[in-house]
Amino acid sequence: MPRWWHMVDTGSLRSDLFAAITGAAIILPQAIAFASIAGLPPAYGLYSAMITPVVAALCGSSRIVVSGPTTAVSALIFAALSSRYVSGSAEWIGAALALTLLVGAIQLAIGLARLGRFLTFVSGPVITGFSAGAAILIAMSQLGDVLGVALPHLGSPAVFFSRFVAALPNAVPGTVIVAAVTFAAALIIRFCAPGLPAYLMALCVGGAVNWGFGLGTRTVGAIPSIFPTPAIPDVSGGSVMSFAQPALAIAIVGLIQSVTVARLYAHRRDENLDGNREIIGQGLSNLIGPFFSAYAGAGSLTRTAVNHEAGARTPLAAVFASLALIAILFLAAPLFSALPIPAMAAVIILIAWRQIDFVAFYRLARQSRREALTFLVTFVAALAVGLEFSVFAGVFLSLALFLNESINAELELTVPDQNRPNHSFHNVRHGSPECPQLLFARLNGPLYFGVVEKLRQTLRRIERERPGQKHLLLKLTGIGQLDLAGAELLIEESRRRRARGGRLHLTSRYTPLLDKMKQYGVVEALKDENIYSHRHDAIAAIVPGQLDPDICAGCKTCIFTECPPKS
Repeated sequence: MPRWWHMVDTGSLRSDLFAAITGAAIILPQAIAFASIAGLPPAYGLYSAMITPVVAALCGSSRIVVSGPTTAVSALIFAALSSRYVSGSAEWIGAALALTLLVGAIQLAIGLARLGRFLTFVSGPVITGFSAGAAILIAMSQLGDVLGVALPHLGSPAVFFSRFVAALPNAVPGTVIVAAVTFAAALIIRFCAPGLPAYLMALCVGGAVNWGFGLGTRTVGAIPSIFPTPAIPDVSGGSVMSFAQPALAIAIVGLIQSVTVARLYAHRRDENLDGNREIIGQGLSNLIGPFFSAYAGAGSLTRTAVNHEAGARTPLAAVFASLALIAILFLAAPLFSALPIPAMAAVIILIAWRQIDFVAFYRLARQSRREALTFLVTFVAALAVGLEFSVFAGVFLSLALFLNESINAELELTVPDQNRPNHSFHNVRHGSPECPQLLFARLNGPLYFGVVEKLRQTLRRIERERPGQKHLLLKLTGIGQLDLAGAELLIEESRRRRARGGRLHLTSRYTPLLDKMKQYGVVEALKDENIYSHRHDAIAAIVPGQLDPDICAGCKTCIFTECPPKS
């Protein structure tokens, strides 16, 4: 049984059914539009909206994500096929289904190999920036339907808004009225009766206004009431090989979109998400879909937002939505065909507006400059370039900032605090008393190849600036990683200090780190007597046994209790 099955009760079924009806009303025109973007007949968008969400919901991990045809995936399919086939032809359709099979196989392999952890680099600010950018793009895409005018594709925001301003005088009054009434009705119902399906009722209000006042706005129109017939896609070895590269691109973009949306709503709903299982669900949906004439899909931000806002509680909402879609096509297609497109555009704009997390923007700006930069880059990239690129840009920047921070491991010089017992230490300050022969340092961060060169330069500088302190006691307790390059740096530093008459001493209580030092030869090079569990043990052994007694005799600092008494 699914993990969420225990949540199913009368209340959840009612909530899921309301959400499903609303979702089915929204997906109908979207599915037709997305199919056109992919160069496919409208029916194939409907097939994808029927089959893909059911498989993904039942086999995936998210309780709320609704999958199906999306703008980015549809556009990538068109780009992959446009140079080879005639749009809408039988060859085009067959190639799109074969391409979808390969996409599903790649995604399933990624999930079964448990590589989903690499998608965790889609950090919170990336998700927030992606969500905000996508919401604005979704809202912008509906403005033409609200005004009743033709607007350009969202390629350049500057061009789009210039055309939008120029088109305002040509706006159709009836279209604007229907959109405004629908928008207002949705807001009023949401705030006055939050338990009711606000979006569905608002669509009905918009349709009633359009019909009652004879405004004559553009409607959805006739919808084919055809259920997909199961069939085996025509796949040849040659076509599969030729589609390998675009299939990989579509698989990755689809997974990033799906996991990003799933993580966004798992966070908002305080739910657990198994990334690998979600990937497996997406892979199975694209692997099974072509056998029912469904082309490639992914997790949809718009439909997931509708599902969430309409009160869905379990994945059964996606199943019910597919059944509702089939019921509408077979039984109520004439009624739905009269639904005004401006009313649907108004509902989508309201949903998009609610996806912009203004509180998160404010918190990022105040608390973390790095995360605020990640958000800003992702957000701007979404508007200026595209959603799929924005996620890649955000992930790349997150990785770059992480690596930059990890290679900035600091070697912090410390001195014993004479006012506190047991050899407590604090940072070196101007005028702090120091031992003229023994220097103390603490490494903050991992010791791996990325930080080795910077640490080497720091050690050389210390060697030049403090030639008398030939002994170095380096605290490694705080690091959790050591590789061969880091081990070789420790051995190199030990040899250099021995050549100058001193020693490198290490302290560490971390057993895995000690095991790695043995494995890489650090223990053998430094000798066991120069590796300690505690700094006070090291001081007790080094001060009386390894420091130059002549220098100690003339030293007036005497910062250790182990220092020889003055005559």
